[in-house]
Order: sequence, then C-alpha cells, then structure tokens
Amino acid sequence: MRKIIDNGSIYDDGSIYLSNLHLENLPDLSDVEVDGAFDCSINYLTNLVGSPHTVRGYFACRKNNLTNLVGSPHTVVYDFDCRETNLTSLKGSPHTVGGDFDCRENNLTNLEGAPQTVNGSFICSKNPSLTSLEGAPQTVKLGFFCNFQSKLTSLKGLPKVIGGSLYIDEILKSKFPAEYIRSLSKIGNSILYY
Repeated sequence: MRKIIDNGSIYDDGSIYLSNLHLENLPDLSDVEVDGAFDCSINYLTNLVGSPHTVRGYFACRKNNLTNLVGSPHTVVYDFDCRETNLTSLKGSPHTVGGDFDCRENNLTNLEGAPQTVNGSFICSKNPSLTSLEGAPQTVKLGFFCNFQSKLTSLKGLPKVIGGSLYIDEILKSKFPAEYIRSLSKIGNSILYY
C-alpha cells in the first residue's frame, strides 16, 4: 500500500520517504515508531528534531545541512546513513545501530558522539579534517573504514573490537604499523592500507 501524506511525503508499507522535498524542518514524528525505512535525504534540514523515536528499517538523512545529529532516532534497527551532510559533530547519534553507520564525506575532526555499538560497519572515510578517532564505537561487528584520512595524528579511540577488517589510509602505514594497531584493538580480519 502506498499513500501520500499531507506534507507530500510518501508512506509505503511501513516506510516514510521525505527525500528531495525541499524541507527545512521535519514534521513532528518524535512519538512515532516506523516499521520500515525513514528517508529524509536531499533536503535543507539543519537539524533532525521531529525524527521518529524508533526506525525498524534504515534511517537516511544524507545530503542536508546538518552540523550534528541531535534529534535523530533513539533506535535504528538497520543502517544509519548521514554522509555528505556537513557534519562537524556526531552528537545526537543513536546509542546502538543494528546495521552500518555511515558518516563519510563530512567535516568531522573527531568521532565523539558516535554510537557505542555498531552491528554492521562503521564508515568515517573522507572526512578531511579528521585528526582523531576519539569517540569511535567501542564495538564494530564488521569493518571499520577510516581510509582517505591522511591527517590522523593518533589512533586513540580506535574500537576495542572490530569483527571484520580495518581500512586505513595507505600514507599512514609507516606511522601506524599493523603490529601497533593490533596492540590497540582486537581485529577479527585484516588491516588494509589503501
């Protein structure tokens, strides 16, 4: 079943699609639990106030004008996609994300405010000002992607457990050799420099 809601959004079998509607603010859905996906990408949002409390599918807010994630859902069962949104802080992130957390291509300098548990991959690649991993999740079940980050000065904050592989910028190989990285984190698979 597909319905058009009053504000022009599309409700489709438990999902809400508000993408590309030129929105500056979200409608107040803060008491709502969405059974499917919630997508408010490609708008003019400067905050996520009004987001649903719980999203049982994926949550996407990419390509907006956000500087932080305050107002985002408390619980996201699958992926959380906040890439390309001008973020300078991950403050307001859900505590736990059931799938991937993708915050690549933003303006982050550190990862403070990130979810503490990510049951998929954590992707913070292509944040040109990222100098520290402080605030990164403590546990990432799959891969941790911090490649294209040549300005990293420290690996302090690297997750204690990475179930899959660690992806790190090739230029940092001599600064952070594999033996050193493995002394900081239990990595279930490979350390890949590229």
